[in-house]
Amino acid sequence: MPFPIGSLTLQDVLDVLLVTFLIYQGYLLVVGTRAVNVVRGILVFAGVWVVSKVLGLATLSYLLDRAGTVGLFALVVLFQPELRAALERVGRPRARDAGQGGAALQDLARAMERLAERKTGALIAIERRTPLGEYAATGVRLDAVVSVPFLEALFARNAPLHDGGVVVQESRVVAAGCLFPLQAADGTYRRYGTRHRAAIGLSELTDAVVLVVSEERGSMRIALAGRLGPHLNGSELREQLRALVYDRADLTGELPGVPGTVPPPPPEPEAGGQPERGGA
Repeated sequence: MPFPIGSLTLQDVLDVLLVTFLIYQGYLLVVGTRAVNVVRGILVFAGVWVVSKVLGLATLSYLLDRAGTVGLFALVVLFQPELRAALERVGRPRARDAGQGGAALQDLARAMERLAERKTGALIAIERRTPLGEYAATGVRLDAVVSVPFLEALFARNAPLHDGGVVVQESRVVAAGCLFPLQAADGTYRRYGTRHRAAIGLSELTDAVVLVVSEERGSMRIALAGRLGPHLNGSELREQLRALVYDRADLTGELPGVPGTVPPPPPEPEAGGQPERGGA
């Protein structure tokens, strides 16, 4: 039954609240991803279309009307992986994912420690909000639960997928032997090897948490938002993974304990002055 409040009714208030909630949820799905730039482009397009209608620019309005119809279908095709990932997140059981995600992060940290002890190079990208499907498609598709023995086998020396990157979504390894984009060689990290530059490069383009183990030094580090964090021990690695992935904290690209105003650490040459072998 309508409940009038002046000219408003209870249905009107509920309608506004639901629309606001849906818009906010859509914003959460887009913010921090590459799709946010597309949304800005759509808003500019819509603004020009409205202006053309108001000013009565018939030819421009006609062209924009036709472009808008085709553009909607093009966006669906272009962002099919992002749309699928968004729908999966909407329908994903929250409680079970939290438990599985926590166990997976423990296995990831332990695997990193074991690989570092043996000075076995490794490169692992953990998906957060930006879908990594296009990078996973460059490698060998898998669907395996994250485990210490499995990750050790993937990065074992002379293994077929040793030199590529691994993509992890939630608690599963979805691909291995993947190619990640390299960070420009003329930057701060120009003297790092291919594996580290691949970690930095991917973190520049996505919000992924990228783990890297040095084959020369046996060190463990995290790349985030185009920056390479400091060397970590086992407990520090677990703490940062929990904050960045499990708790879904800090989606701005700031590493725990590394304020965003602090510049990246100075580059360190690989052993013998040669780039580190491996990478993506």
